[in-house]
Amino acid sequence: MARRSDEPNPEEGKVLSPEELDIADDEHVTEIDEGRYVVSSDVRTDDSYGNQIPSDSASDPSESSSGNPPEPEFTDANVHQWLAEQMADSNARYGFDVTAKFDGEVDQQQLVSNDIVTVFESFMLWYGRQMDGSTAVEDVLGILLSESNVPVRYPPGAVRELVKSTQLSPDDSIADLLHAVEDDDGVQF
Repeated sequence: MARRSDEPNPEEGKVLSPEELDIADDEHVTEIDEGRYVVSSDVRTDDSYGNQIPSDSASDPSESSSGNPPEPEFTDANVHQWLAEQMADSNARYGFDVTAKFDGEVDQQQLVSNDIVTVFESFMLWYGRQMDGSTAVEDVLGILLSESNVPVRYPPGAVRELVKSTQLSPDDSIADLLHAVEDDDGVQF
């Protein structure tokens, strides 16, 4: 039997109403540009953080009808807790995560490593670079250590290497050592 031209074609499906075509409020749809959408058949895309939420996850009846989760509260305590958890989850034995302000500029640095010396050295170099761009980092660090109220104890091997670097002999005096150090513009351990 032949189909008349005014009869609906069952292969074409039903005709959608304008309300059925409005997909902007659907939890499986995210508008990426005006008139452009991402549609997922099994994943909610309405998470405000861009994370996909499985559609079978239980919805809280107290949520608004749009399904948006409440905005997280950003407090110092929450941020510090999150950073602590991130550091604890690291597989490294040592690390730091610092936000610092230098002359009005804010800079951040993070490092994790299994080598404690690498972590300390990286932190010190980063900090020294933030102080003064015209002064060498080793000079900045020396000034900071010498001006601080923290006494620094150097191992005897470091002092021995210092004396060797001056080309002095055991017959030379402490005055000779001081003179050699002053001529070199400081001591490098």
